[in-house]
Amino acid sequence: MLAILSAGCGTHFGGASIKHPSSTLAKGSGFAATLESTDQRLTAALAHLAATPTAQAHRQVALEYRRLRVLDHAEEHFGAALKLDPKDTVSRDGMARIWRDWGFPQMALPQARRAVADAPGSAMAANTLGTVFQAIGMFDEAKRWYWRAVALDKDAWYALNNLCYAEIMTRQPYAIGICERAVAAAPDSTLIASNNMALAHAASGDLDGARTWFRRATDTSTADYNYGIVMMSERKYRDAQEAFRLALLADPDSTLAAVRARQARLAADAEEQHQ
Repeated sequence: MLAILSAGCGTHFGGASIKHPSSTLAKGSGFAATLESTDQRLTAALAHLAATPTAQAHRQVALEYRRLRVLDHAEEHFGAALKLDPKDTVSRDGMARIWRDWGFPQMALPQARRAVADAPGSAMAANTLGTVFQAIGMFDEAKRWYWRAVALDKDAWYALNNLCYAEIMTRQPYAIGICERAVAAAPDSTLIASNNMALAHAASGDLDGARTWFRRATDTSTADYNYGIVMMSERKYRDAQEAFRLALLADPDSTLAAVRARQARLAADAEEQHQ
């Protein structure tokens, strides 16, 4: 169920060298150039960098590019900041996140380890290291660093949320309790926190509770779709078919729900014929 519902960082193994993945907006492309001239925050950061080429200026440009999901440019400027200031923990943490998000957690790990070594009191760095361990599949280490982040900052709702998800993935019976803390701590009970709460209920066998939390998290169509995925994982194919049908009623243009509804119907028919 969890593997179907969630998309984690994949681990990819390269050859002797690893090329940096290109961002959606290639350097020099018209759209990228438009961003650099029309996004006020990025424009201001680039202007400040041109006038004062410091580590802090490079870091700010990197943060703006990351906000815009232009990750290759962000990585370049985080790297430039670190050349000027090897103790720049924010930039090192940023590099780790980018490599993790690119699907190379092994490349992220040294950067994340160095970040927590340079800033042992940073909840953000501890949380990032946890996410890197999780991407590698080392859930015990991931949970240890999430707890470390929470110990450093009791308001680190993002670490609680990650801990909630890790407890679900390892099927811990107390996952719901952790997820309740994450929902309570999250600003306005974020979509991710509520979805994780739904997953925790599903993992414990409380399917009605899962449906309730999916509906608290998002719109009706998406909630019914997610519930259908849970039903598929439980091999309750007719229930899944009904959930996908409801998702289609709420959003008739959802081609994904239509495909899943057909898959659920075929699976139910095949199982009934076999029986």
